[in-house]
Amino acid sequence: MTHISNMSPLQTSSFNARTKHKKTGLLIVGLASLLSGMGVGADELKSPEIAKPMRLRLKVLKTYPQTVIDERTPGVEGIKGGYECGNTVKVMIDGKPEYHFFAWRMPGLGWGHLGTDQLVSKDGFAWTRVGALTEMVFNDKMKKYIQSGPAQPFYDETTKRWSLYYNQFECEGVNWQAGSTLWCAQSKVEGISGIRGPWDFPGKQFMFPGTSYPKESVAQSITSPFQVKDGRWAVMMGGNGKPYHEKFGSWWVLIATAPTAQGPYTFDAEHSPATMIDPTGFIENPTVIKLKGPLTGRDYWVSTFDFLRDIPYNTIGFSWSVDGLNWPMTQGQIVNIDEGLAPGEVGWWKGAWAVRTPHQLIDEGDGTYTVFFTGSTATNYFKGFRAVGRLQVQLIEEPVPDVVPAKPEAQSQAAPQVK
Repeated sequence: MTHISNMSPLQTSSFNARTKHKKTGLLIVGLASLLSGMGVGADELKSPEIAKPMRLRLKVLKTYPQTVIDERTPGVEGIKGGYECGNTVKVMIDGKPEYHFFAWRMPGLGWGHLGTDQLVSKDGFAWTRVGALTEMVFNDKMKKYIQSGPAQPFYDETTKRWSLYYNQFECEGVNWQAGSTLWCAQSKVEGISGIRGPWDFPGKQFMFPGTSYPKESVAQSITSPFQVKDGRWAVMMGGNGKPYHEKFGSWWVLIATAPTAQGPYTFDAEHSPATMIDPTGFIENPTVIKLKGPLTGRDYWVSTFDFLRDIPYNTIGFSWSVDGLNWPMTQGQIVNIDEGLAPGEVGWWKGAWAVRTPHQLIDEGDGTYTVFFTGSTATNYFKGFRAVGRLQVQLIEEPVPDVVPAKPEAQSQAAPQVK
C-alpha cells in the first residue's frame, strides 16, 4: 500500500434505500459519518460557530534546537555552502514512511556552482544524501554556464509518475544571476517508489515567457502544480523586476493556470501578483498544498514561504486561501519559530543572518504538521553552512472574531477636544 502525505481526498460513501424513510435515515447516518471523518463532533455540529466565517493560523508546538541536516550528514561532507530553497514530501512505500528532501546545493560559500540535491530519511531526523540530481555544466555553444535551481516534487495521478519542477540559469560566470527558464523532469520509474529516482533530467521546458507569464517578467522559481477550487490547475512563480518592480517590490509571486496538471499554463493576470502577506512583494519560494480545516472540514489552500521584509532572523511566512487563487494580504501570518523552543533552549540559527526557506506542511496524521526549513549558521550568509531545521506545528481553524462597534459615548470621549 502506498500513499502521499497531504494528497489523499476525503472519501465518502452513498447507499441506495427502498423507501423515503430509509433514505432519510441513511442520509443522517452518512452526514454523521462524514462529519466524524472531518473531526467535527456532535456538539460542534449543533454550535452556530461552525456556520461563521473561519480563519486559519499556524501555532508552533515544537522547534528542534539542533539541525537535522548539516555538514556532518552522510554524503554531505565537502558541500561547504549547504542547502537553500527546495521542498520536502513524506511518502508511504509498502507501509513504511520516507521523507524526501530536494534543495539547492551550494558547493562553495557563495552563490556559485549551483545544482540540485536529493536526501532521504526514514524519520525526518537522520538523513542520507542520495546524490546530485543536477550539476553545473559549461555550454560550449552558448559559452555560458548552466546552473539548476531547487526542485519541487509532485506526484501526477494521471501519469503515475513523479515530476520535479525546477529552474535553469544561463550564467556568464560560475555565480548565480537573475533570470531563468522553468523546467520539469520526470521519474523514470512508475509509481510512488519512483521518487527514489532515477530522473530524466533535464526534462523539458514547462513555462514560457509571453504565455505562462509576461515577457518582461524575470521568473526565477516555480511551485509544483495544485488544483484550485474551480477545477483548474495552478502554479505560482516567483521572481523580480518588471512589470511589478515599482509597485510590488523586489520579489513577487505570479499565478498561471491550466486545464490539467501537465499544462499548457497561461498567465492569470486577474490573480497576479498574489499579495499573500505584503502588497509590495518580498516573498520568495512559496509552496502550496490543499488540506481540510480541522474544525469544519472545509477545503483550504495553504502556503509557507520566505518573507523577506524586515527580516528578524527567526520567522517564516504563512498564508491561506479559500479557493487557491485569491490570497488576501490580511490572511498572511509571520510565524516566529522561537515560540517552539523549550525554556533555556537556543536554536542553531541564533546570531545568524536569517532563517530562510520553509518547506511545505507535511501531515503527520496526528493533528500536527512537520515543516523543514533552511537557514544560515553564520552572521555573514556567505561564510557559513546553510543547514536544515525542523519544527512541529498545529493548524488552527477558528471563527473570525466578531467586530463590536464602539459605543457612541466612547467615541465622543476618545475624540480630541478642539479649543
